[in-house]
Amino acid sequence: MAVTTKKPISKYYYSNQGQKWAIFGAGVFSAATMTIIMVLMLITGITPRSMGNLVADKLAAVFPPQWQEFFIQLIGPLGKELLFYGVLVGQVAVGGLLALLFGWLWPRIADKQTLWRNIFILSTAAWLVLLFIGLPILDAGFIGLNLGSDQVIFLVSSFILFQIYGLALGYFYIRLVPLKVDASASVESDDSELEIGGIPSRRSFVIGLSVFFVTALAAGIGVGAFKVKSTEYWQSLGEVISGSDRLQGEITPVGTFYNVSKNAFDPSVSVQGWTLEVNGMVDKTMSYDYNTIRQLPVINQAHTLTCISNPVGGQLIGNAEWKGTQLKTLLEAAGVKPGVKKLVWTCADGYTDSITINTALDPQTVLVWEMNGAPLESSHGFPVRALIPNIYGMKNAKWIKEITLVDTEYEGFWQKQGWDNPAIIHTESTLTSLNNGAEVRSGERLTLQGFAFAGQRGIKKVEISTDGGQSWLEAQVKDGLGQNSWQLWHLDWTPNGPGKTVKLVVRATDKTGALQTASKAEPFPEGSSGWHTTSVKII
Repeated sequence: MAVTTKKPISKYYYSNQGQKWAIFGAGVFSAATMTIIMVLMLITGITPRSMGNLVADKLAAVFPPQWQEFFIQLIGPLGKELLFYGVLVGQVAVGGLLALLFGWLWPRIADKQTLWRNIFILSTAAWLVLLFIGLPILDAGFIGLNLGSDQVIFLVSSFILFQIYGLALGYFYIRLVPLKVDASASVESDDSELEIGGIPSRRSFVIGLSVFFVTALAAGIGVGAFKVKSTEYWQSLGEVISGSDRLQGEITPVGTFYNVSKNAFDPSVSVQGWTLEVNGMVDKTMSYDYNTIRQLPVINQAHTLTCISNPVGGQLIGNAEWKGTQLKTLLEAAGVKPGVKKLVWTCADGYTDSITINTALDPQTVLVWEMNGAPLESSHGFPVRALIPNIYGMKNAKWIKEITLVDTEYEGFWQKQGWDNPAIIHTESTLTSLNNGAEVRSGERLTLQGFAFAGQRGIKKVEISTDGGQSWLEAQVKDGLGQNSWQLWHLDWTPNGPGKTVKLVVRATDKTGALQTASKAEPFPEGSSGWHTTSVKII
């Protein structure tokens, strides 16, 4: 006769009764863990895009672009990244809400085995909701079909991240949600609601984790806040270098060159597996790996990039020496079909933009892989980026992985938010050697210095006014290092009249004879305009 035994009833269980904040906290810490790993995957290049990037890009298309531009002018390039950091914070909060949903679905859990099983069900279900509902809402398509070559790596990495959330939720749930005694179990206690676990140690655990995650977020924002470097380089721009045909700062050092991106964490692209594909309205699709593209005919040229968000007198501009190949070389090899209107860039971070086919075939439109004699740094578009004459930096795509020819108009990432599509560079001129409010000595000659830039149009003349625009003095202007380079200027000036405050104004005339407009305009949507003005006090 077989003997059967009943499975002993566990005397402890997990209950969400009166523990909603503990459960929410477990979800928050779990989501923070997942978020840190997600960011590390972005930084190391394991994934080119993440859930955070998709949400931030979608929100950027919804929020008025003036909001972003306000923060850009207030705190520099970090302004474009704050949205992503906000998404990260929101992602952590959603993780807390997901944990509350878990507690509502399973208000009483008998043992750890059941706990882990239910958490796996939750995390997998959340991943499936992302694939079938979330991604279409985020314009990534059903199960990420619009992600192109990034689809598979996104699906795999997002599944891993959701399971990391689940593992962390199980860990933090066990640490933060106290066990309770089952009233029906045989225990030597007269308290059916006895809580197991030390509250003081739990409080220390929560405080320690909170400090860690807040510090990690602050460190990430801090790194972004110091991307813009200025000061000594800016003020010495144009000084004479003894024994050289160049002036100080005429070539901007890579470490000083401005960098603006839609991303808080730019993609880290490895040449292993990277290809650049030319497709669309071409006779044959062409694909180039890093070594192959470097074997194409080489062009070296100096080229100035300036950001469409650069205010009058701003420092989001730089000039470098670049090495690459003419874009038309790739297009001619693929064969451009009749009727093509636009060339569309697709980049490793999901960024898209376009230029006209005529611009694409301009001999000075190049794909570059070196900057100032060294391979492109990741922040400047490694492996390959575009340089386009006469057009603001936002259309000079970085991390390019696909070139598509189309017979329609096309609006890229920023154009969908209201920024100008042609994005033609306005003539600009800036005094860099004196800050606004600087003091200068009466009777002591000094050299006013700065730059002027008008794209391919070039600069014919730069004029300085030392009396607020009532009269003008012509400065000496150096030829640019290339047709698309800025030109540095200088003017010797001896201030007179101690105690006076004078207004210095600079303006330029391009080689077509057009005078730089005095009409003031903010960067959004077509780029800033107006004369740069600096007030100085004579002592």
